[in-house]
Parts: sequence; C-alpha cells; structure tokens
Amino acid sequence: MIQFIKSPRFLILTAIIICAALTRALPLFIPHIWNFTAIGALAIFSGAQFNDKRLAFVMPLAAMALSDLFLGNGFSMLVYLAFTVMVVCGFLIRNKKSVPNIILSSIGGAISFYLITNFAFFYSPSLYPHNLEGIMASYIAALPFLNNMVAGNLVYGTILFGSFYILTKRYPALAA
Repeated sequence: MIQFIKSPRFLILTAIIICAALTRALPLFIPHIWNFTAIGALAIFSGAQFNDKRLAFVMPLAAMALSDLFLGNGFSMLVYLAFTVMVVCGFLIRNKKSVPNIILSSIGGAISFYLITNFAFFYSPSLYPHNLEGIMASYIAALPFLNNMVAGNLVYGTILFGSFYILTKRYPALAA
C-alpha cells in the first residue's frame, strides 16, 4: 500500500483532486452559480481513474467532508450518498473512457444526484407534502440546480479528464 501511495499516478491524481476540491471554497471569495462546482466531476473522475475502488470513494468524500467543515455546511448523508452514486458513474466508464462516455457519465451523475437529493419524502412535510404533488414540486424547484450541476460536471469533467489525459501522454508512467 505504501508503494502505491508513493506512485507518480497516485500523487498526480491526488493533486488534481485537491485542486478540484479547492474550487468548492470559491464562494468564500467570489460570487458563484449554485451547484456549478467541480465536486461532481471530481467524484466521476475518481471512480474512473483510481485503480483502488476504496480510494475512488474516499478521495471525493474526504474532499467534500473537509470543504463542508470550512464552508459550515451540514454533513447531509443524502448528499454523500448521491456523491457515492456519482463515483459509481465513474466506475462504469473506467475501462472505456471516451468523450461520449465522459459526457454520459457527467449527465447521468448529475441526474442521479438530482433524483436522490430532491426526493420530497426526505424533507419535512412542511416544506414539501409527502405525496405526488410534493415530489413534483420538489423536483421542479430543483431544475435550475440540475442544469447548473450538468454544466459544472461537463466543464470541470473536461478539465479533469482532459488534463490527466494530456499528462498521461506526456508521462506514460501515469497511465499505469
């Protein structure tokens, strides 16, 4: 395990993840668009790139937890569950990374996140009634956030996957 942690691939992937995770702190410094962050793309990227599946889950969830500490966000298990599903979206393209597959996993990950985190039964009945109308109201209210997450996943996914692809072409040892 120590050998693995010292590998150039692990170190570069970790550096990329740290840089992407830092984008979550941008709201502290500049105005931003809600849900347009790198964290979703980071979860997909981790699932697609880390050979050790445990690390694929740990890295983005640890980045979320650390940034939640600094941002003062609550640790919503529902949000963390949704991000684990996004890591699984990365697993699905692990052996067949291509532009269309990265796009599909970015969109699929955002839709999964949207469906999980906006299901009305997870909210207080005073916010959304626990019936079909409440479910629909919750999903309709969250559509702008879904659009922003899809856009964020696509933009940041392009940066993450693209930069790592360029690095692996320049330094073939990273591709192992």
